[in-house]
Amino acid sequence: MISILLVDDEAQFLEVTRMFLEKGRGIRVTTATSGDQALEILMHHRFDAIISDYAMPGMNGIEFMKQVKAMGDDTPFVIFTGKGREDVVIDALNFGADLYLEKSPDPRTQFSDMMQKVRNIVSSRADTQVEREKLRIFSSVMERFPGMIFRVRIQESDTLLFVSSGAALLTGYSADDLVEGRVSFPELIYPEDRQIVEKARRSALKSGEDYQVQYRILTRSAQEKRVRERGHPLPGAREPSLEGYILDLEQICDGSF
Repeated sequence: MISILLVDDEAQFLEVTRMFLEKGRGIRVTTATSGDQALEILMHHRFDAIISDYAMPGMNGIEFMKQVKAMGDDTPFVIFTGKGREDVVIDALNFGADLYLEKSPDPRTQFSDMMQKVRNIVSSRADTQVEREKLRIFSSVMERFPGMIFRVRIQESDTLLFVSSGAALLTGYSADDLVEGRVSFPELIYPEDRQIVEKARRSALKSGEDYQVQYRILTRSAQEKRVRERGHPLPGAREPSLEGYILDLEQICDGSF
């Protein structure tokens, strides 16, 4: 069920629009005859979309929208205006409106257009929220991961393209140090172990399969650490690349992971 707050100073228009949108279409409409009344409603209720007429006495649609945004409410906002009001449309979009609708002499076409645009904007916002939540979860996992997640480009000299914040705990160097080249990760690997790491990575690229390799690194504080690296090739990458993670074997053995 999609919930809409519809704001217009014409009570008859509100009622007709509400009846059309709610008639077996999975939409629930709450109406308000002014920006002030709508703001009061928003203090207690959330909606999937807000549709507001521009030309209202007292507080016009754009002023109402500014008040909504000032409340920290990012509900999709649609401005409803008359034809030939390009100035209003430009101002509305500049101040944060997601869409605009032009009033039409054909009510059925107008309501159908309104319904379709509202469905599209609500669906798009839902997809965006899902992606944001995925990113939030991923970021949270990376922050708590007891090791270093990485992406590396395989060339004559392997170049780190991405490193998680766990790099600091594992190596003593920040992610920026490693990615921006101030510190070369291959040089942290014990010289006698570098060949087995290189062989494992390039073998994985050739076979297209996952790989695993254990080796030693020397941290910033001159501490020797035995680590395990697991990764896989990135299909479709412009340049041969791998991604995976590196764990401190001592953490694994003592049950920290």
